[in-house]
Amino acid sequence: MEGNSFVYYLNQFNVLSPNHSKIYDEYTYEANENNFSFTIETKIEDHLISIFKNEPHSVILTGNAGDGKTRLCRSIYNNFSPSELNDWPDDGIIDLKFDKGIIRFVKDLSELKEEVIENELSKLQSYIQNNHQEKIYYLIAANEGKLTKFLSQNSQMNYLKESVRERLKEYKNNTPQFSIFNLLDVTSSLYVDKVLEEWNKESNWELCNSCTRKKTCIIQFNHEKTSKEQVKDRLVEQYRLLDYLGTHITMRELLIHISYVLTGGYDCSDIQNARHDEFAKQMDRPFYENFYGHGIEAEAFSEMRALKAFREVDPGNYSISNIDDFIVNGDLSSNKKLEEIHRGIFNADLDLKLGYFIKKLDIYRNHNKESNDNFVDEWINKLRRKFYFEFPEESLFDRKSLIPFDYITDFGELFDNANKQGKVKKALITGLNRAFSKKLVDPSSDLLATNDNLMIHGTYKMRNLKILPENARPEMDHRASKFLLSVDEILIPMDLHLFEYLMRLNSGNTHNLLREDVEILLDTFKNELIKLSEPDPDYLSILRYDNDKGMYIEDEILIP
Repeated sequence: MEGNSFVYYLNQFNVLSPNHSKIYDEYTYEANENNFSFTIETKIEDHLISIFKNEPHSVILTGNAGDGKTRLCRSIYNNFSPSELNDWPDDGIIDLKFDKGIIRFVKDLSELKEEVIENELSKLQSYIQNNHQEKIYYLIAANEGKLTKFLSQNSQMNYLKESVRERLKEYKNNTPQFSIFNLLDVTSSLYVDKVLEEWNKESNWELCNSCTRKKTCIIQFNHEKTSKEQVKDRLVEQYRLLDYLGTHITMRELLIHISYVLTGGYDCSDIQNARHDEFAKQMDRPFYENFYGHGIEAEAFSEMRALKAFREVDPGNYSISNIDDFIVNGDLSSNKKLEEIHRGIFNADLDLKLGYFIKKLDIYRNHNKESNDNFVDEWINKLRRKFYFEFPEESLFDRKSLIPFDYITDFGELFDNANKQGKVKKALITGLNRAFSKKLVDPSSDLLATNDNLMIHGTYKMRNLKILPENARPEMDHRASKFLLSVDEILIPMDLHLFEYLMRLNSGNTHNLLREDVEILLDTFKNELIKLSEPDPDYLSILRYDNDKGMYIEDEILIP
């Protein structure tokens, strides 16, 4: 096989490739014909090893298909076994002796027959109830829905059903007798850096140095670009944005996505055998286009859930006038630094068709603009994406303004920053008041539990509002990504969507991303506050329109 064998290894993640496999366990442990395999070090793996070494008890792993449940079972087996596991037995169940007893591995509970599931879960329940006197400890990979449905249909397993329910509801209910780890709690962005670091190692790309097509290879171009610290950080930044929005990307989906970012779905034979029209298509697959799935086949797009999530935050879709002006005219700005940066980004590189873009730009600006009036429409979305990832000076432009969230920086700064949380409280209260009443409420007001008729059922001071970040869980590779807003024990989860919505209401703007979902959440929160409130029996509190202020203010009416 000609070309770089590592590129062919990456091709197994291409969902349109005949070598594609959906099993993440195979991706990481089974070396392919070119002897490439890799694993990502995870904290949950270390934590599971620690459990069985120091405080052995039964563990269930839940999560989506592709989250790595089977991979973890294999990894724990290999850690405690003198020989590595090559293949799972047909029933997917293995007993392994170790110095504390026996670990019984169940590769995938949902693959088992009903009678087998009943037998295994009955044993699990018995071991938990007698504190594992038999010294047999389960490690089970299970689909949460399948697990809970089975337990609910078998009354003889009520103890296990309740134990599972408690732990799925709150991880702090894990005990030294029984634990559940939900891999949906893993923070996707923590692994992106590790995958890019591993796959962009120069040792993987040494064979490319002798290739005659190196300078015209889009795969090599993407490798070189994403190896740069700045670009890599911004790729991770986009994944972090999904964390803030509560979107979980499985390990399998992440690997498929990042491999496509690098290869655009091509391998070495595609590059080496490309004719002129095929080469032109390859130049349309730079990393920043691949990241959002532009140009990808429809059937592949449906397989890559990460692309659907990133399309919603694609910086190429949003026009910011000063950024667009820089893209088109930055080399004529009379600012030497900006002109130099512009020439460095928008040059004769492969992604800009080896100078074709520069010629088109020159014709558009200086010769015959009328005949090239579609030039901007043809190029601008792509160049915004390129700008977002490659513009080097954060102080010169607000690069993040290309993302459809005005307050993403503020949201990120709230974590572990009590001072920032204090400063944003008043803005959140104003946003809540305007969300509750659907009116422009005076920003000097306290938090008002207001119904649709503008009656105020309760008033809460700023000190009653608390911003509570979720707990980070180092043992789970879980990074705090959202908050709870608390008012006298009434809680509402606040991810970036809700934060953005309230902050825009505070500033007098509107926010339409998932507006209906946000408003349902806020209505529930408002109703809980109204229930909690104790109105004054002698006065009726209302919101009244103040002509002088041009907004609604709190007022009272004496009840006769």
